[in-house]
Amino acid sequence: MDTTRPLHVLLAHVWYWPHVGGGNQHVEQIGRELVKRGHRVTVWCADVPAHEESNFTRGGVEVVRIPPSRVLGGVDPVVSVGQLDISDVDVVHLHDTLPILIRRTLSKAKRTGKPVVTTYHNDYVKKTALGRAMKALRWVTQGRRTLHSSDARIVLTPFFEDLLRKKGVRGGLEVIPNGFTPVEEAAEKPHGLSSRDEDRPLISFVGRMSFQKGLDVLMDSMDSFEGDPGFDLAIAGKGELSDWLEDRLSSSRAKEHISILGLVSDSEKRWIYENSDCIVIPSRFEGLPTVMLEAMHSGTPVIMADVNGLGAMVEGHGCGLSVPPEDPHSLARAMTEAANSDPETSSSWGSSGKEASKEYQWDRVTDRVLEVYRRVIGNV
Repeated sequence: MDTTRPLHVLLAHVWYWPHVGGGNQHVEQIGRELVKRGHRVTVWCADVPAHEESNFTRGGVEVVRIPPSRVLGGVDPVVSVGQLDISDVDVVHLHDTLPILIRRTLSKAKRTGKPVVTTYHNDYVKKTALGRAMKALRWVTQGRRTLHSSDARIVLTPFFEDLLRKKGVRGGLEVIPNGFTPVEEAAEKPHGLSSRDEDRPLISFVGRMSFQKGLDVLMDSMDSFEGDPGFDLAIAGKGELSDWLEDRLSSSRAKEHISILGLVSDSEKRWIYENSDCIVIPSRFEGLPTVMLEAMHSGTPVIMADVNGLGAMVEGHGCGLSVPPEDPHSLARAMTEAANSDPETSSSWGSSGKEASKEYQWDRVTDRVLEVYRRVIGNV
C-alpha cells in the first residue's frame, strides 16, 4: 500500500463553523492538519444555524452545509445526502454515532464500498426517565450499529474504551485523544477586563454557553459565598444560555466580581489562559475538552468536574483539581483553593500540565489518525 499518496478524506459531523463547540472544533482542526500535509478534506455538516453560503472553503477544507427539512428535538437535523457524490473519496470519517446525517452518510459509504472510521466523542447525560429510556433504545438500534458497521472505531480516552465495552461494542477500539493547536496570535487583553483590579486572583471559564457546560453550577457556586469570594470570575463564550446568563448575573450576589466577555478572539483567549490563576470546567459531560488541553499547554491550572474520568485525568497529570459534577459548594472550595494557592503549588500544576499537553498537539494526534486511515483503506 502506498503510504505517501494524498488522500481525499470525508469528515461528517452535524455541527461545524460558525457553530461554536468542541466537536466541530475537533473536526475543523483535524481537517486543517490533513490539508497542511497535502490531503484533500471535505466536511459534510447540517446548515444549522443557516449560513449565507452552503459550499465554501475554510482553512483549505471544503465545506458542504446541507439544509435540513426539520430539526428533531432541536438537536438532530433531518438531512439528505443522496445527491452528494463520494466517488473520489478514499475514506469516510464519522464524528458521532446517532444523528441522521451520520447514519445516512454511513449507509452511503457502505453502499459504495468506502471504508468508514467512526470517532465516539461523548456519552450524553439525560436527566429524565423518558430521556434515559430513549437514549438506551437509540443506542441499541442506532449508535452501536454505527460502530459495528465501521471498519475502525476511535475513542478519545481509556474511559470511553471501557464504557463502550460495557455497552456491548465488539471489535477493535483505538484510543486517540482530542488535540489542540497552540494559539499563535499575540495575547490581547479582553476589553471586558480592562478595568479590573490586577491584584485580585482571576479564575476563568471558556466555552459554549450550554446546559452541558454547567454554567448554572458555576453561578450557584459564586452565589454560595457570603460576600467577596476573594477572586474575580471571567466567563468567555456564547451559546443558547447567553441571555439566561445575563439575567442570572443581574440577580447574583457576586455580580460585582463576575465579567461576561461574550465570544472572544484567539488572541483574547490566549490572554485569558496566560493571565488566569485557574481555568474552571464544571461540565456535566465531556469527551476530552479542548479548553482543558489549551489551558494545560499555557501552564494554567485546571479545575475539572470529574465526568467521564476527566477529573481523575487532571489529578493524574498533576495539573489541577478535580471536583464532583453538579456540586456548587465543592466547586466554590476548589476555586478558593486555586485562587489562594502558593506560588510553588501553582507552578507545579502549571509545569505538569504543560508537559502533559505535548502528546495532545494536533500534529501528533493526526499521525495516529492517518495510520488508521491507511490501514482501513488497505483492508478494503
